[in-house]
Amino acid sequence: MDHTRPEAAPARSSWGEILVGRTGLYTALINFGILLFGIDTFVVNTLMPTIAGDLGEVAYYAWVAMLFVVGAIVGSASFGPLRARLGSRNGLVLGGAVFTLAALACSLAPGMAALLAARLVEGWGGGLVVAGSMVFTNALYEPRLRPRALAFISITYIGSALLGPILGGVFAELNWWRGAFWLYVPFGAIFVAGVLLFIPTDADRAQADASVARVPVWRLLLLGFGVICVGAAGRVHGELLRPALIVGAVVIVWIAFAQDARAGNRLFPSHPLSLSRPVGLGYWALMLVVSAYTAFSIFLPLVLTVVYGIAPLYVGFVNAMMSISWSVSSALVAGLHGGAERRAMLAGPLCLLAGCGGLAVTTWFEGDLVLVAALAMVVGFGIGFVNVHLMAKVMGAALPGEESITASSLSTLRSLGMAFGSAMAGTVANIAGLEDAATLETVSAAATGVYLFNMLPLALAAVAIMRFFRFSARAPA
Repeated sequence: MDHTRPEAAPARSSWGEILVGRTGLYTALINFGILLFGIDTFVVNTLMPTIAGDLGEVAYYAWVAMLFVVGAIVGSASFGPLRARLGSRNGLVLGGAVFTLAALACSLAPGMAALLAARLVEGWGGGLVVAGSMVFTNALYEPRLRPRALAFISITYIGSALLGPILGGVFAELNWWRGAFWLYVPFGAIFVAGVLLFIPTDADRAQADASVARVPVWRLLLLGFGVICVGAAGRVHGELLRPALIVGAVVIVWIAFAQDARAGNRLFPSHPLSLSRPVGLGYWALMLVVSAYTAFSIFLPLVLTVVYGIAPLYVGFVNAMMSISWSVSSALVAGLHGGAERRAMLAGPLCLLAGCGGLAVTTWFEGDLVLVAALAMVVGFGIGFVNVHLMAKVMGAALPGEESITASSLSTLRSLGMAFGSAMAGTVANIAGLEDAATLETVSAAATGVYLFNMLPLALAAVAIMRFFRFSARAPA
């Protein structure tokens, strides 16, 4: 039996109740903030070949995504203490303002170093926006409407996955990657103004509890530094230094989790990295799947641009096809239960394994472009199969009294998986030769190496999911 608790049947609700009147304004505003953050990764991944061609420093290709996600980890995890000090409304305004100003800095970046610094700050602002939006989803909607509000947020994320690649392709086709960041500036200003105008000042005030208001600076720095150590391993030379950085990164992140377990203002629930408890196994599966998918999605645009020579706009369409398959598979498996649900969750990493393995062979031998697009859709189906149920299962497996922290930490865990995926992809690609130049040969070798390496975390994710069900069956309901 899964370690879930029975809940009372929710009162009836309708979509119209969250889409009209003042509640409709809240829905529009919250999802506008989610869209600003969610669309960024897809836009920038599609633009990266153009950005690297303009600024050079191709060795830092994956760092543009990695540092954004490191910033998002810190932002989402620090919203709680900021909320206690400033109140959620002011925290959300701060996040929107930082995100907007950092996007402006990205558009003006004279070189790769300036862009990387601006992306780190932009990610921090975006993490605050997402965490604040989730807080207000809880504060502004009555309980019977919250499932509808959360479902609408899921639709917004899917919409960003569809729109982002196409928007990035348009700006890449115009050879004006800076224009995509300029676009964030007026929209970010609209979001900040909307929060100030429409979110009630008394919706969520600051708290007097000093322990809650403490920012876990040291733990957040450890998490971020661990990710950066992995990324730096691709920029150093020496038989011992590279593995030392990677091992050091693992130790640093482990220390951060160990310290969090003893803290009064924890970021994670009990035993988040356990290999014998349902929540820990679910966390591992989530991080491994997200890590592999992130590495895959970062390098697909570069392969399509350099190896196959297709126009940036069509790169966006291929990415959009992958997002559509993700959406379709999510819809197909959303209502499954029991054995069918377990088979769907296991089918996720298996589809990802098949897609990554097929793309490794296809990229190396420069196979047909139609096959590349088909394999990308297989990867999208894999994400859709596993993502819908895995997060719900992890929340249902939370220990009594830890339901809130288990749910709220999922976004941090996803961001951590994305950051490690970006860092490992950059390291593998640079070892394969990408740090020298983005030629057809180096891109083909780098992408093949990344896709083959991805098969390891995906295989481990499948094992973690099987163990999750085994240990969930032993846990008392």
